[in-house]
Amino acid sequence: MGLDERIAEVARAHPGEPIDCYVLMADHEAAFDLHEAARAAGLVARITPTPRATRACCGVSLLVARDEVGAVLEVAHAAGIAVEGVIPLPRQLDARRDRYC
Repeated sequence: MGLDERIAEVARAHPGEPIDCYVLMADHEAAFDLHEAARAAGLVARITPTPRATRACCGVSLLVARDEVGAVLEVAHAAGIAVEGVIPLPRQLDARRDRYC
């Protein structure tokens, strides 16, 4: 199953929720290199801990909006940065986290 099909499957399972993609990296250096390369290309990417719902050797991944993940993968390929995989998940970030009122 390709990435587009996996994204569509997650979107069907979680209708109305935003879908983010976690780009899994072998180590933190690759994650930081890809972050810099993606930002230099004008893409939005965030360094983030790898969610527990995924498996990766490194605890760091790159959080990318689903509509930009293809462009980030192209940047990784052009820069020679190895990517272990991409996991689409419903948004894991909670805007109300750490708010108590």
